[in-house]
Amino acid sequence: MCVKFHDEEKRLEVNGGASCLYNDIQKLSIQNEDANFKGKTKPFTHTILGGATFMAGAVEPMMYVGIKVVLKDNSVLPIYVSKEKVLFNSNKYLNDVKEANAILKKLEKRLHV
Repeated sequence: MCVKFHDEEKRLEVNGGASCLYNDIQKLSIQNEDANFKGKTKPFTHTILGGATFMAGAVEPMMYVGIKVVLKDNSVLPIYVSKEKVLFNSNKYLNDVKEANAILKKLEKRLHV
């Protein structure tokens, strides 16, 4: 799993070391980040909705599935579930979405959403 829950401290830790307190979280959503922009811009600024992109061409976009955690100061704590680029509706994509949903449910339970 790409996150650790420190319930005794009411803190979420993302693989890579970034963390936040549960009560600092304002909003959560599962997102598909365009693989061309991962690490180059603010996390989840360039997303792909339902596998569709507005760019012309016959190439299917590659993406990373993740959870966008918006904090109360409007900063973003990204939780990337995909370890590598995935194609929309591929087995890897569907497995990553399933894992993202499981993490989201665990987070919502802790936040009492």
